[in-house]
Amino acid sequence: MTSGPEFTDVEKPFLDQLASMDWKTITGSVDFPSVTGRANFREVLIKDDLANALRRINLRDGKEWLDAPRIAQAIGTLERISHPRLMEANQEATRLLLEGVTVEGLPDWNQGRDQTIQFIDWNTPENNRFAAVSQFKVDCPGGMSKGSIRPDIVLFVNGIPLVVVECKSPKSSEPMAGAVDQLRRYHNARKEAGEVDEAEGAERLFSTNQFLIATCYDEARVGTIGAELVHYLEWKDTAPVPQAKVQEELGKATLSSQNKLIAGMLRKEHLLDIIRHFTIFQQVDGRTVKVVSRYQQFRAVRRAVERLRTGKTRKQDGEHDRRGGLVWHTQGSGKSLTMVFLVRKMRSDSKLRKFKIVIVTDRKDLQRQLAGTAGLTGETVKVGKSVGDVKRLLAKKGPEIVFATIQKYVDREIDQLGPTDEVDDVGLLNEDESILVMVDEAHRSHSNTLHATLLQALPNSARIGFTGTPIIMGDKKRTHDIFGEFIDRYTIKESEADGATVPILYEGRYAKGAVADAAGLDDELAEMFPELTAEQREALKRKYGTLLAILEAEEVVRDKASDMLRHYVANILPNSLKAQVVAISRRAAVRYQRTLAVARDELVAEADKLDAATRALDDLELEGKPKKLQASVRAARQLERLRSLDFATIISPDNNDPPEWKEWTDGAKAEARIARFKKPFEHEDPEKRDPLAFLIVKSMLLTGFDAPIEGVMYLDRPIREAELLQAIARVNRTGHGKTAGIVVDYYGVAQHLKDALTAYSVEDIEGALQSLADEIPKLRDRHARVIGLFDARGVDAIRDAEAAVEALADERLRAEFTVKLKQFLATLDLVLPRPEALPFVRDATLLGEVYARARNRYREGLPQLDKGVGRKVQALIDEHIVSLGIDPRIPPIAITDAKFAAQVGRQVSDRAKASEMEHAIRHHIKRKLDEDPVHYQKLSERLEEILQRFGTSWEQLALALSDFIEQVRKGRSQNESIPGLDPEIHAPFFDVLKEERQQQAPVSAADATWLAGLTVDMVERLIREAASTVGFWKSAQRQNELHGQLVVFLDDAGVVELERADALADRLMDLAKANQRKLTRAE
Repeated sequence: MTSGPEFTDVEKPFLDQLASMDWKTITGSVDFPSVTGRANFREVLIKDDLANALRRINLRDGKEWLDAPRIAQAIGTLERISHPRLMEANQEATRLLLEGVTVEGLPDWNQGRDQTIQFIDWNTPENNRFAAVSQFKVDCPGGMSKGSIRPDIVLFVNGIPLVVVECKSPKSSEPMAGAVDQLRRYHNARKEAGEVDEAEGAERLFSTNQFLIATCYDEARVGTIGAELVHYLEWKDTAPVPQAKVQEELGKATLSSQNKLIAGMLRKEHLLDIIRHFTIFQQVDGRTVKVVSRYQQFRAVRRAVERLRTGKTRKQDGEHDRRGGLVWHTQGSGKSLTMVFLVRKMRSDSKLRKFKIVIVTDRKDLQRQLAGTAGLTGETVKVGKSVGDVKRLLAKKGPEIVFATIQKYVDREIDQLGPTDEVDDVGLLNEDESILVMVDEAHRSHSNTLHATLLQALPNSARIGFTGTPIIMGDKKRTHDIFGEFIDRYTIKESEADGATVPILYEGRYAKGAVADAAGLDDELAEMFPELTAEQREALKRKYGTLLAILEAEEVVRDKASDMLRHYVANILPNSLKAQVVAISRRAAVRYQRTLAVARDELVAEADKLDAATRALDDLELEGKPKKLQASVRAARQLERLRSLDFATIISPDNNDPPEWKEWTDGAKAEARIARFKKPFEHEDPEKRDPLAFLIVKSMLLTGFDAPIEGVMYLDRPIREAELLQAIARVNRTGHGKTAGIVVDYYGVAQHLKDALTAYSVEDIEGALQSLADEIPKLRDRHARVIGLFDARGVDAIRDAEAAVEALADERLRAEFTVKLKQFLATLDLVLPRPEALPFVRDATLLGEVYARARNRYREGLPQLDKGVGRKVQALIDEHIVSLGIDPRIPPIAITDAKFAAQVGRQVSDRAKASEMEHAIRHHIKRKLDEDPVHYQKLSERLEEILQRFGTSWEQLALALSDFIEQVRKGRSQNESIPGLDPEIHAPFFDVLKEERQQQAPVSAADATWLAGLTVDMVERLIREAASTVGFWKSAQRQNELHGQLVVFLDDAGVVELERADALADRLMDLAKANQRKLTRAE
C-alpha cells in the first residue's frame, strides 16, 4: 500500500524515522521477489546480505576467510530449523543468533578445529546492515486458502527478518486490535490458540522474529509471537537517549507513541541490546512464552550498568560505595525480570563480566530464570541454603552467581530477637570490589540486620536494592544509606497507565465479624456486634477473652464466609476470576476453608428451590427484593459452576499443630493447589481447567505470588504499610479480561487501608488504592461521553437505534464509538450489581444493540464485544439483542443467502436498505476477490459507479443495488463467456492471462481465442499436477516444480516477456490455490 491514510499517516513516517537513524529503506514488490533480494516469494532471508555479513564480521587476523560452502552451511542451519511449533523454532533460531553456528575450520588455523561464527556483530552495530522493507510479500505454504501475506514493514539485520510491523490507519475502528489480530494471523497464532481451524499465515517469516509492532502512529505497541492484544504494550521512553534529543532530530515539539517506540527500540544499538540481553523464554501454565522487556526494565538496567561502570567504589569515595542504588518498580510490573536482564547485561560487559553477583531472595522463580541466564554464559547458579553455605560461597574469589536464599531463616531468627539482640556475626568474608549484592524486596525493615550482616561480610561490594513498593517516608534515609540513591522509579500510577498492571479498587464491607481498628476490645466489640447489649458483649468477652479468639470464633468466621461467598458469586464469579482470603490467624484460615464450603452448599440449596419465574428475574427486577433472594437468583445463573467450587487453605506448619492441619501445611500439596488455582474454570482440555476458586492464607502468598486469574482479595486481619501494598498487589496482574482488581476489607471497613497508606508520600502511592465508590462518577462520565458522540450529530441513540446505525457509516465515528462504548461497559461491569449501576443498564443494552446492528451492517472493522467489557455486561447485552433476533455468534447474512431479501426488508427506511445492501456487496466482493480477481475487481468498480450515480436518492439507490445484487448472484454473464471455457474453472485464469497480455498490447479477438486455448491447456496441467496429487499444497518442493513449469510454459507460448513470467506464474499459483476445491471437483 503506497497511498491512503494508513501509508501516509503511519507507514511512511515510520520508514522516514528509520531512515533518519541510518536504516536502509526498500519498497517491496508484489510481482518481483528480486527487488527484495530473493529468488522467489517463499524465501524469507535476504541471502546476499547475510552472506556478505558472514564474511565481513567473522575475520581471521583481520581478513575474510569464509568461503561459499561454509557460508551455505551457516545459512542452511538457520534456514532449515524444523520444529512442529513456531515457539520452539523461534527459541532455536534465537539461540543460533546469540551463540552463532559451528562450521569447519582451516587446516592451518587452531589445529584445524571447528570455528564458531556469528550471524550478527553484537558488539559493533555499525558492522551490520540494517534494512526496512515495506510491503514484504511472503507466500503461504500450500493447502491454505490464502496465497500470501504482506506485512507492512519487515526489519532485517544482515538479511535476517527480526521485527514485523503492522500499520493501521488512526481513523479505523480499534486500530490496535486490528493490527494485533493481523499479526496473529500472519504467524498462525490464532490457529495455535484454537480461535480458527486452519492455518492462515507464513510461519517461516517468524522463526527468527524477535518482536512484533502494532502501530497507528498515535499509539504503538510491542509484543512477541503468540501474544494477545492485552500483552502488547507501549514503549514510552527513548532512554538512554534523552527525549529532547529525539525531538531535535525529528524536528518535533512533541513525540507520538510511534516516535518514542522507534527511537527507544529501533535505534541500531538499542535493537541489538534488546535482542541480546532483554529477551527471554519462560514457562507459563505449562507452555513456552517469549518475553521482551518493557521500557522501564530496559531503562533501569542501562542506568544500573552505567552506575556500576562509572560510580566510585568505597575506597575511591572514602565513605560509601556509589556504584549501586535503588530500583523501585511497582509490584506486578516485572521487577524480577529486571534483575535477570541486569545479570545478562553484566555478563557481556567487558568491565562487569568478572563480578561475583550475590542475590538475596527467596523467589524460586527468579532462581530458575537466572539459572537459564547463567547457562548462556556457561555458569551455574550456586545456592546457599544455610548461613554456613552462604559464608563459604561468599568467601570464594572470582565471578559466579550466588543465591543467598537464607533470608527467610534469618528473618525468622530476627523476629524472635529483642531490640538489643543481634544475629550471629558472620565476620569479614571477601574484600573484593568486583562484587554486586542484589537484594530483593529491599524495603523490608525487618531485613535490616541481614543487610548489615552482608555489608560487614562484603564491605567493598556494590549494592542494588530492588523493591516493588514505595519506601516508607521515615525509612527513606536509612534505605538510601544502605543502597544509595534511586537508579530508577516506576510508580503505581505509571504501571496502571501503561496497562502493565490493572487498578486496585477497594470497598469496606460489614459482616457480623467486621472489626474496626479501635483502641480497646470494648470498642471493637461494640463495632463488631452493634446489635448486642452491653451485658451481652461482656458475656462474649468472658467466653473468648481476646480479640483474636473472637475473630477466630466459628460463628464469626461462618458469618463472614457466607458474606464473602455471596459477594464473590454476585461480583467476581461471573467474570470467571478467583479469590484469596487473608485471615487473622492460621486457625481462622482453616475454619474459613470449612465454612466457605458450607456456605456454598447452603447457597446451592437456596438456588435449587427457586421457581422458574423467580430465576428469570434480572438485576433491575431484583432491586428492592430481600438480599437473600437476590443472592439466590444470582447463584442460580451460574449454578453448575457454583456446585463445583473448591476451597483450599495454605499455611505454614508449626510443631504444635493439630493433626488435621497437616492437610493445609504440607508443602507439596500447597504447590499443587497453587498450580490448580492458577488454572481457569473453563478450558477444552480437562487437565487445564480447575474449580479451585479460593485460596485462604494468613501470611503466605502475600509476596511473590503471581496469579493473573485472582480478581479479589478478602482482607480479614490488620495489615500495614509495605505488607499492605505487597498483599493487595496480588490482584493487580493483567489477564483473563480483568479490568481491575478488587480488595474487600472486613477488618477495618476501608478506613484501615487509608490509614496504612499515610506512611508513604502522596506521590509514591498515587493510584495504589481507589474506592469502588469512585467508579460511580466515572461511570456517569463515560456514559455521557458515548451518548455525546451521537448528540453532537443530532441523533438520539437511545430512542432511535436506526439513526445511530446510519450515523456509524462514518468510519471514524465507528472507531470512536467502539472505544468509548467499551470504556463505559467495562466500568459498568465493575460496579454491577450494585444499585448505583442499575440506572445505566438499559442504556448499555440499547447501545449494545446499536453496536450489534452496525457490526452486522458494516461487517468490517467492528469486533465482537467479548473482550474487555466484562461478562456480566456482556450477558445483559447478549440477552437483549438475541431477543431481537440478532445473534452475535452468527455472521451477517450473505447476499447469496435466500434469507437476505427478508433481512433487507426488515430495515426501516430506504436509506437503511441501501446501506445494508451496499456493505453486504462489499463484503461479498472482498471474500471472493482471490478466487476471481479480475471479475470481482470489475464488480467493485461497478458498485462505486452506482453509488456515485444515485448519491442520496435512497429509494432509487436501493432499487439499483437490488438489481445489482441479482447480477452478482448470477455470476459471469453469457456475454463475458468465451467458447470452450468453463466460467468457474477456466474464466478466472483466462482473465489473468488477458490482463497481463494487455499490458504489452491490445488483445484482439484472435488473441483471445489463442489465449483461451492456452488457458485450457494450462488449467489441465494445474488439475493434473496439483488437484490430483495428494498433499500437493503441503509440499513446497512440488509447488516449486510446478511454478517452474508454468514459467517455462508462459515463456514458450510467448504470453509475456521472460522477465514478467515469474511474477505471472506467482499470480497463477495463488489463483490455483484459492480455487483448489473447484479444480479438484473438475478433475
